[in-house]
Amino acid sequence: MGNFPGVTVNKKSGELKLHDNSKIELIDLPGTYSLSSKSDDEKIVQDILLNTENENHPDLILLVLDATNLKRNLFLATQILDLEIPCVVALNMTDELNKKGIKINKEQLAKQLGIQLHFISSKFETGIDLLISEIEKNNLTIPKPFIALPENSISLINEITKITTFKNRYVAFKSINNVKDYDWISSDITDLISKYNYNTHAAELFEINDRYTKINKIVSQSVSVNKIKSKSRNKLDEIVTHPLWGGIIFFAVFFVLFQTVFTLAGYPMDLIDKGMTWISDTVSSLLPKGYFNSFIVDGILAGIGGIVIFLPQIMLLFGMITLLEDSGYLSRISFVSDKLLSYFGMNGKSIIPLVGGFACAIPAIMAARNIESKKERFITIFITPLMSCSARLPVYVFLVSYIVPDEFIWGVINLQGLFMMGLYLIGIVFSLIIAVIINAFQSDDTGSSFLLELPDFKVPNFKNVIFSMLNKGKIFLKEAGKIIVVVSIVLWFLSSFGPSEQRNRIEEKYSNEQFSSNYSKETLEAMKGSELLEYSYIGYVGKAIEPAIKPLGFDWKIGIALITSFAAREVFVGTMETIYSIEGGLSGGGIEFSLATAFSLLIFYVFALQCMSTLAIVKQETGSWKIALIQFIVFTGIAYLGSFITYQMLA
Repeated sequence: MGNFPGVTVNKKSGELKLHDNSKIELIDLPGTYSLSSKSDDEKIVQDILLNTENENHPDLILLVLDATNLKRNLFLATQILDLEIPCVVALNMTDELNKKGIKINKEQLAKQLGIQLHFISSKFETGIDLLISEIEKNNLTIPKPFIALPENSISLINEITKITTFKNRYVAFKSINNVKDYDWISSDITDLISKYNYNTHAAELFEINDRYTKINKIVSQSVSVNKIKSKSRNKLDEIVTHPLWGGIIFFAVFFVLFQTVFTLAGYPMDLIDKGMTWISDTVSSLLPKGYFNSFIVDGILAGIGGIVIFLPQIMLLFGMITLLEDSGYLSRISFVSDKLLSYFGMNGKSIIPLVGGFACAIPAIMAARNIESKKERFITIFITPLMSCSARLPVYVFLVSYIVPDEFIWGVINLQGLFMMGLYLIGIVFSLIIAVIINAFQSDDTGSSFLLELPDFKVPNFKNVIFSMLNKGKIFLKEAGKIIVVVSIVLWFLSSFGPSEQRNRIEEKYSNEQFSSNYSKETLEAMKGSELLEYSYIGYVGKAIEPAIKPLGFDWKIGIALITSFAAREVFVGTMETIYSIEGGLSGGGIEFSLATAFSLLIFYVFALQCMSTLAIVKQETGSWKIALIQFIVFTGIAYLGSFITYQMLA
């Protein structure tokens, strides 16, 4: 569980292996501040912890608190103690206590809370073995209630426990405040609330006041802070959250990010390219000429090569984003951007999904659950797909490398990286324009709020960064790779076969020695491949849609790639590699189109919502296929219009 909301947006589960080799299931819940929060991700926590009928209701709670911010964390901790579920409490980030001038009397704090405490450091992996040993004992005492419930609620709670399965009185109390938010809470409770004329708002205020009164007393007796050290650590925040300097630092950070992605990735990409070329040539020379040779080389290896080459850039992008998150800077971006985003109908919390959209729109859209306002959440979800995700990166690299020379300005600024950043900025600018339009026409009854806990700056855990890079790279190869290989095989079949009558005439034409003697062997193979492709099954599909896309500068071959890339944007590159490889080989026919067409394609992919999974997650998060369909139509329309204008201006 993260120390603040928005880190985890859904429950995640895994296994913990104990010292005796037995295993228990660990469920990581979204970060939350209390059991009364209203955002969608925090409601997941309440549903699991308060609803005893939930299949994930815990037998034991492992509560991980930020030791450097105890007062803030103890509010949720004491609420969980009141649930009277066996609980193990771990105070994390204890390695930071001395740096910040904080001293915690563990024995005193444990005595006042009535529960055992464990000091751990996830960064240095200290104290974790003792924590696991405590879990293994399985003789944990049930925590005692931390606060007394309001006297005016006792009669109502007694009646609620009679008509429900709630065994815990605090759960019954929380059900009063959450009755409108969960379908598992009996509707009869609403009638009881009306019967007693019970003021739920006043009850919540009573709980907050009583809880913090006790927490403040406990913290004052158990925690001491060196104020000199505490003040000195805030100086960096004053710079990065400054209205002017904060904005400059933000743009500088992302400038460096794109330069890094494009420049450093070039070396491993060249090695991968040479390696895949060698593998293809070797396999082709070992296998007898014919359909099987073509299937392996042009179908499978061409598809794999078209995606593996972009793995270094994908891994670098995720690694850089993990660095920003792990250091604590990503939360500062939320703070700096709040005022700016408010002009577009959002708040600072929207920046996390928007920045996350650079990696993948799917988890980014899910991260919008942390936004309480329905309108702000809707705007964020709607425009997030315009953030150029990592799936677009192979398309951008493919086309930018075709358009922009691999040169440096002043010896340090990569021209291709600069051009790439411009593409990302186009998506950002248009997303804000769309946000303004939605904000003008959409009303909001829930109101807007922006409360954000800024985690302390810290040196990133490079082990986490490496793990994230490897894990995301593995997922990219596994998820995108299997789609691309399947699509490549299907494309190979559709491209290699077609109506026999026309293809027989082509074979006869090129077997005529009088005709073939006028061309070199390489040129002849390229010409023959092109004609056979045109009269293949996929060729007929491409020809059917060509009239609609011709004004954009796209021919039927590009049209095929546009269709297949709806499965996943990155399939576009593999499709182009496969089609042109079948047509005559990249070294023979080659992928050739005008600069106007290349620019038009770039603009199309900046805007087009070419991703089935994104549409599915939008439907899930909004509960409406209508919204997903409108989003698809709007973005496709903008993509078509933008490509049309671009091509007509440059052609």
